[in-house]
Amino acid sequence: MINKLKYIFHRGSYRKVLQKSSLLFVFHDKSSIEQYQIDKFNEVWEDAYKNIPFFKEWKDTYKLPSSISSLSELSNWPVLTKKDILEEIKNVKRDVPPTGKVITSGSTGVPLNLPVWHDEETQSNMWIGRAANGILPDDKTFLIWGHHHLYGTGLTRIKNIIIRSVKDIILGYKRISAYDTSEPAMMAALKKYEKFKPAFVIGYSSSVLSFVRCNKKRGVKNHPKLVLCTAGPLSDKEKEEIREFFSCPLCMEYGSVECGVMAYTVNDCNCYKTFWTSHLLQGKKDTNGKIRNLVTKLSKNYFPLIRYDIGDYLDIPEGESLDSILNINTILGRPTDVVTLDNGVSFFAMLIEACVEHLEGLISHQLLVKGNSLEILLVALRHLDENDFNSVLKKLQAVVPNLNNCDIVIKQVDELNKNKGGKTPLVIRL
Repeated sequence: MINKLKYIFHRGSYRKVLQKSSLLFVFHDKSSIEQYQIDKFNEVWEDAYKNIPFFKEWKDTYKLPSSISSLSELSNWPVLTKKDILEEIKNVKRDVPPTGKVITSGSTGVPLNLPVWHDEETQSNMWIGRAANGILPDDKTFLIWGHHHLYGTGLTRIKNIIIRSVKDIILGYKRISAYDTSEPAMMAALKKYEKFKPAFVIGYSSSVLSFVRCNKKRGVKNHPKLVLCTAGPLSDKEKEEIREFFSCPLCMEYGSVECGVMAYTVNDCNCYKTFWTSHLLQGKKDTNGKIRNLVTKLSKNYFPLIRYDIGDYLDIPEGESLDSILNINTILGRPTDVVTLDNGVSFFAMLIEACVEHLEGLISHQLLVKGNSLEILLVALRHLDENDFNSVLKKLQAVVPNLNNCDIVIKQVDELNKNKGGKTPLVIRL
C-alpha cells in the first residue's frame, strides 16, 4: 500500500522525467542545443520585459533587443544580482499570483524570499538525476538534511514538522539533522541508518563526510545503491572516502534553492552534466580570470531569473563554451569561499583540504578570517598536538605563497561555527 502511495505521489514528476530524459540523454549537436536554448530564452525574456517593470527598465536603459539570435549576444547584457531581486520583488504585480515561495538560508548575506510559480519542468530535474543513476521513486532514502529554518516558529513550526514527518513516512524517507555533526550525533545516526536499511543516501556534502569519518571504524553493514551529495563541493579524496565507506557509487548534485537542480554527475563520474533544457548556464570571467556562473531559468516564473549571478565559481573543461556551459569539472564555490586577507593574499578555501587531509581522525575544518589573521579550526576524533598543527601550517605555506606576514593560528575545537540557516560554512569573516 505504501509503495503504491509513493508512486501516486511521484507519478506526475516521474512522467516529466521520462519525457525530459529523452531530450537530455539522446545525442544532440551543439547547434541544436543552442537553438533550443535561444527559443526558450526569448520566451522568458518576452514575458520579463512585458510584465516586470525591472526588466522593462533593463531593456530601455541598456537598449536590449526584443529577442536574440545567438547566445553569444548575451555576453554584453547586464547581470541580475540578489540585491536587485530583494529591491524589486515588492514592485511585481502579476495577473497570476505566486503558488508558493522559496527562502534561501542567507549563507551569502540576507536571505532571499522569492515568490514562485509551481514549476514542474525544473522540479523534475531531481528525479532525472536520480533516474540516471538507477534510483526509483519507491527506493528507501536516508536523508542527512537541513532547511529547518523553513519550518517557521511556534504553532506553524509544529504543524510543518508534523506534515513533513507524514510525508517522509509516505515517501519512505528517514531524516536526520545535517547540522549536528558531532561524533555522538553521527554515531546515533548510524544506528538509525542500519535499522532503516536505505537504498539511497542523500545529504549535504560536508555532513555526509562527517557521518563517514565519525563512523569509519565501525563501518556499515547495509550498502546503498547510491550516495548523492549536494550543497557544497568535495575533493577527489573526500569523494573516495565516501565511496569506500558505503561501497557504492557517488553522485554529485549542483543546485540552489532559488534555481533548483542545475547539474549532476552520472555513473560515478566526476564531471557534471547540466540540465540544458531548463537552465542556461553561462560563464563570466572576473578580473582574476575565474569563471562566475550566470544562470537563466528557461521557464516562465513569477520573477524571472535572467543572467542571475548565483554566486558560484566554476571550473569547466578546456574548450567548453562560456555561452552555454554543458559540462562542469568542479564547483569551486562562492566568493565567500575565497579567503582574502588585508595584505592582498587570496586563495580558494578548498585548498585547505590538501593541508589537513593527512590528519588521522579529522572530521571537519573551518577558516576564520579577520584582517591579516587566519584561524584554522579542526574537529577530530583524537587529540591533536603541536606536531599536527605544524604539519598543517607547513603544507599551507607550501600551497599558498606570501603567508609569512600573516598571523596564523591553528587549534582544535569540539564543534564549528554555524550560520543563521544552521549550516557550517567553510569560511567565516569576523
